[in-house]
Amino acid sequence: MANKVSNKVVVIGTGAVGVSYAYAALNQGTVDELVLIDINQKRVEAEAYDLSHGVFNGPTSTVVKAGTYADCADADIVTICAGVPQKP
Repeated sequence: MANKVSNKVVVIGTGAVGVSYAYAALNQGTVDELVLIDINQKRVEAEAYDLSHGVFNGPTSTVVKAGTYADCADADIVTICAGVPQKP
C-alpha cells in the first residue's frame, strides 16, 4: 500500500456551518486541498477566494477552490453542510 501524500476534503454547502467548517480545517493545517461545493456558484467562488487568503496565515499551504460533485470521487473526507432550504 502506497503512503498517501495529500489530504483532500470536500465541503458541500457554503452557508454559515460549511464556511466555519472549512475555516477550522484550514486552521488545523491537516488539509492539503479544500474543495467547496454549493448550488450558488457565485457564492462558492467568493467563499473559496476569501478562504484562500487565510492560507497564508495558516500552518500549511492549502489549495482552496470551488468545485463540483466530481471532486468527491477522490476525496478523503466529504462533509455535507447543506440543509433543506428554509421558508420564510
